[in-house]
Amino acid sequence: MRSATFVFLSYLLAGLLLQLFVSNVLAQDVDVPSFTTDRPGIGDTAYLVPKGYVQFEGGLTYQHDRTGTPSERTTTVSTPNTLLRFGFFDGMELRLLGGEYIYEKTGSENVTNHDHGVSAPVIGTKLQLTEQGPGMPQTAVFFNLTLPYGSNGLHPNEVTPDFKVAGNYALSDQVSWELNLGAAWEDGVDEITGFYTTALGIAITDTFSPFAEFFGNMNGPSIHGFDAGFTYRVLPTVQLDLSGGPALTDEATDWFIAAGISFRLPQLWS
Repeated sequence: MRSATFVFLSYLLAGLLLQLFVSNVLAQDVDVPSFTTDRPGIGDTAYLVPKGYVQFEGGLTYQHDRTGTPSERTTTVSTPNTLLRFGFFDGMELRLLGGEYIYEKTGSENVTNHDHGVSAPVIGTKLQLTEQGPGMPQTAVFFNLTLPYGSNGLHPNEVTPDFKVAGNYALSDQVSWELNLGAAWEDGVDEITGFYTTALGIAITDTFSPFAEFFGNMNGPSIHGFDAGFTYRVLPTVQLDLSGGPALTDEATDWFIAAGISFRLPQLWS
């Protein structure tokens, strides 16, 4: 637990120091593109990182679940929840995820077990399908590959794909709706599970935006949940977030809470 907290705080400090270093450059760039993130929440946006930019998103997630017997509890902490997004071309970004530190504590009556490890890395891409316009949502398609590397029990035995389509629709100048629909395989391509997320976001101010989201599976175990939270923009390309929520079915994790930071570097290529 202390190791997970140290990793998260180190990530947070590094992000803030980096932004202090480049903030003057960003302030002088009047043509900085709009800043959007795939944090917080379970779903991802259909908006892409602009060409030539690199964006970092990460944080810490704390989960609590009752498993097995009524007295058994599992607490899981993962960090830094890293997502690296590279805007290589117009309408296309490269994504690197995973490889995070995971600490798990399982307790049942007078017995407590501790375990930790590193999750499997994921490589992927996001491709723009349609651009937002009058009456037209922004849409994109995602393709990911989870690689068979990491700690025991935290990676598949084979390269495992997943994909989804995301859409964002502006209901008004302040209110937007987001939808994800996709499918993920497990340990290769033998089993496939469909999933969904749907979220409503409200821009209260230019810097503060709360949201609420439902998510779950479309087949297999009945795993459905709800979460809500907010983002707060502290600089034009620096954002803090906080979110969490409960399970809606017994098979889902009882509840979780997550906090994070996202920031984007100045344009590196054109």
